[in-house]
Amino acid sequence: MSNASSIFDLLGQVDNLSEPTPALNQRPLAFGLLISFLIVSYLCATARLYVRFRVSKCPGWDDLLVFLSMMTSFALTLSVLLCFDRGLGKHFITFASDQTKLNTYVMHACYPTATALIKLAILFQYLRLFDETKSILRQTTLVMIGIVSLWGLAFSFISWFPAFPVSADWDFDNTTAVRYGLASLDPSSVVAASLAQTSTNMVLDLIVLAIPVSYYLQPNLSWKSQASLMGLFSLGSIVNVLSLFRLINIIDTRAGIFPTYDPSWYGCGAIVLAALEVSLATVCASLPVFWPVMKFNWGTIFVTYEISVTREENYVELDEAREPRDRIDPWNAHLKGPYVHDIELGKMDHQKDVEWSEGSSVAESNLQKAKL
Repeated sequence: MSNASSIFDLLGQVDNLSEPTPALNQRPLAFGLLISFLIVSYLCATARLYVRFRVSKCPGWDDLLVFLSMMTSFALTLSVLLCFDRGLGKHFITFASDQTKLNTYVMHACYPTATALIKLAILFQYLRLFDETKSILRQTTLVMIGIVSLWGLAFSFISWFPAFPVSADWDFDNTTAVRYGLASLDPSSVVAASLAQTSTNMVLDLIVLAIPVSYYLQPNLSWKSQASLMGLFSLGSIVNVLSLFRLINIIDTRAGIFPTYDPSWYGCGAIVLAALEVSLATVCASLPVFWPVMKFNWGTIFVTYEISVTREENYVELDEAREPRDRIDPWNAHLKGPYVHDIELGKMDHQKDVEWSEGSSVAESNLQKAKL
């Protein structure tokens, strides 16, 4: 590689057509991973935005960054899927497609932009957590926001404008264009640009992940909270593991040009890992927002009401029913009338007997007067 003045001088140096197909070069496996991770990341990000806008009603810059990251992540994954139908995962010399070169340009451009956006989203989310102005963690977060912003601007510019004009990145017939970075025809420049981007990205991921570790280990947190935070920390560690595997792949294959220039074959694994890394990072940024709300309302989602109907029969003896009560029935307390009290005390029969005897006496006296 050191004697090659152009990447095309490395084309066909080694016959690698008989090499076994790497796992991530296989279309079914790659499609299953990419689509599954993208769907899960979109579900988590949508749940996060719903909680921020409709439940807590406190959206912030971190939510805007997550939304922008969703857009770039979708473009990245879609371009990878389309590239599989246009030669990605196959040997470079077995196909020739300008559309594949264009999709490769989109992949390389979206990756640093998406990773920078998701890092900034997590860092801005830290500012909500570390609300003390003079806190060391807050000051560290602010410094990292500046560093990640500069990193994202630099590598995004290099990726979106790798040549002047930009079309020279996929138009190799243009011999007058200015190319640099990943679009350079110099093998050493391509390797240096790939290693610089991947290694610095992994270092920044580790720093962002390590910032709140001391907060996770606070003794006043319950064991459930600590377990949840450590689970989130473990998920973030998986993102760094994917980034590490990607770096190893780039080192082993010299960014897809060693032992021969075959980027679609040797670089396929690194490209798939890049898309998976961005999707999983989106999940990490979204879980702390929507998971506590969903966990709190989990019982109301799966609640079950049980109604028990029983029947009881009470039998009262006739003599007991006729016994006088010592108070008025509260359900009939609103009734009014001269006999209400007597009815409630069981004296109605006695009242009727008195009225009947009085009426009979009056009738008998009137009859005697008539006979006289």
